[in-house]
Amino acid sequence: MTTKYLLDIGLIVLFVRIFNMITEKIKFPKVIGSLLSGVVLGPAVLNLVQSTKEIEFLAEISMIFIMFLVGMHTKLKKLVTGSKKFAIIAFLGAFFPVGCGIIVSKLYSSDPTINLFFGLVLMISSVSITIDSLMELKKLKTNVGMAILGAGVIDDIIGIVILTLIQNRNNLSFNMFFKLIFDFILFTILAIIIGFIMYFIFKLISKKEHDYIPNYAIAYALILAYIADYFSLSGVIGAYIAGIVMGTTNNATYTKNHVEDLVNLFFLPISFASIGLKLTTLSFSKPIWVFIIIYTIVSIIDKVIGCSIGADICGYNKKESFQIGIGMASRGEVALIIANTYLTLGIINEEIFSISIVSAILITLISSLILSITFEKEDKEDKNDKTKTKLQTP
Repeated sequence: MTTKYLLDIGLIVLFVRIFNMITEKIKFPKVIGSLLSGVVLGPAVLNLVQSTKEIEFLAEISMIFIMFLVGMHTKLKKLVTGSKKFAIIAFLGAFFPVGCGIIVSKLYSSDPTINLFFGLVLMISSVSITIDSLMELKKLKTNVGMAILGAGVIDDIIGIVILTLIQNRNNLSFNMFFKLIFDFILFTILAIIIGFIMYFIFKLISKKEHDYIPNYAIAYALILAYIADYFSLSGVIGAYIAGIVMGTTNNATYTKNHVEDLVNLFFLPISFASIGLKLTTLSFSKPIWVFIIIYTIVSIIDKVIGCSIGADICGYNKKESFQIGIGMASRGEVALIIANTYLTLGIINEEIFSISIVSAILITLISSLILSITFEKEDKEDKNDKTKTKLQTP
């Protein structure tokens, strides 16, 4: 029995902490340090750690815990009342980049299949990465934060549909579409029923075993994630709904604090570092690097434009629309799953796969940094306005 994975996980946690210390000192978002630590540890640089099934498993579990935590931070009323707005932002932010990605990818290849791949990779935002940045900046509960969260959840659903189509590309039929829609509706109804039941169960448990509420909450999140996966949906959607239900109980703060410690200390480092580990090489020719840079820039601009148009239609001001757009620009787990699926099916080669990973990492690094800067600038302006108001008050 090999225990190399224990060393790998230990190195990941250690390197993420070291890189996070560096990013904290230069006032960069933590997610940047986590991503870079994975790149440095992985095959592209030091080759000390490879992406193994154990790390992938923990990364998958990490996403479930992160979305469970996000669900507890979510205000259900705001999410429901803004659902139409979030849908508009998500759809414009998802489909506008596809066209841009297809056009730009013609600089690399004239193959329509490869062009479509580069378009689809740009389609889906990484809600977990942006949400981590928002929580760090304490902006998750703002109007902008809720818009990014709501649109991001819908974005994930779009991504699941796309993945299903790719995996069944040789067997597309009306029955498959009907089954997908039916499964989604059925899961939603079941999740609501379970949610109501769990709300009252947690009330009873809190009277007798208050200290162990987080244990029951984590079990609930994992079980609902499994049910979502059973219905061909992403497990993170089930965990997110479990978090929303948990957030409405009297034990929300107590549970949130315990889960937050668990996520920040262990699961978050593995989650984001695992993305960097997927990068196998940085040895590209100059023309490829030029393409990567152009593709990265266009990827950020098209997402900002698409989401900003949607946000503008929904009544957000220009500053908020830009923040929503840049917040939705990160590409992560779903985009990488799409890339990995294409690679597994033999549709793309290792070079194209590596290009998509490098681009996703660069897009995430740049967009996370810009998002952080915009909010910090906003906070400074608010402080200055308050100071001026105090000075003007007699």
